[in-house]
Amino acid sequence: MTQSTEPKASPSEAKAKGPDKTKGKRRELQQQIDENLRRVYEEALVQEIPDRFAQLLDQLRQKEVGR
Repeated sequence: MTQSTEPKASPSEAKAKGPDKTKGKRRELQQQIDENLRRVYEEALVQEIPDRFAQLLDQLRQKEVGR
């Protein structure tokens, strides 16, 4: 097993680097989630309403008019 020749960061340096990396990862993850949600909603918006749903909506509208 070989040892690293790089000096270890002091605890204060490690703390200083840690939160920034965590915030960056969280921002990146949040951005990926946002992009995926937009993609899913866009796909749903362009889909046509199934014929059965359209028929049911027409029936409901006719019942409302017939009141």
